[in-house]
Amino acid sequence: MDQGLGALLEAFARAHASCPDALLVLIGGTAEQVERLREAAATLGITDDVMVLERMPQTMAARYTKGAHVLVSPRCHGSNTPLKIYEQLASGVPLVATNILSHTQVLDARVAFMVDPNPDSLARGLTRALTDEAARAEVVGNARRLYAEAYSRPVYEA
Repeated sequence: MDQGLGALLEAFARAHASCPDALLVLIGGTAEQVERLREAAATLGITDDVMVLERMPQTMAARYTKGAHVLVSPRCHGSNTPLKIYEQLASGVPLVATNILSHTQVLDARVAFMVDPNPDSLARGLTRALTDEAARAEVVGNARRLYAEAYSRPVYEA
């Protein structure tokens, strides 16, 4: 599956045992991708705990981000930093991200829950991000400071 989503589904199935109230919301696929992800969730037995939605306007996706308890960027390869990473830093929502070049150009363990790009590590990162309030607060504060100091609009314009 694209962009580490298969590993994320497996990780969520594992993390869900420790966090049974968690709901995974995946946004942005084509109808075919959505169907494949729903089938994978069914195979893992997590259909009732995973919502897979097609692409939507950014303003609507931003509403889901604001309501999230944790954000995840599960990419397993790549060298270009996803633009959404900058918005996620500023969001006030903790981020779990894989420890690959496309993320480490901007992120580190001070500003995100960094994990290896495999289901076991992702599951541990998700569980920690969902349950460790002190770590969540620290990561969010550091992420907001990094965004303000390095990536905010005033910094960009300067």
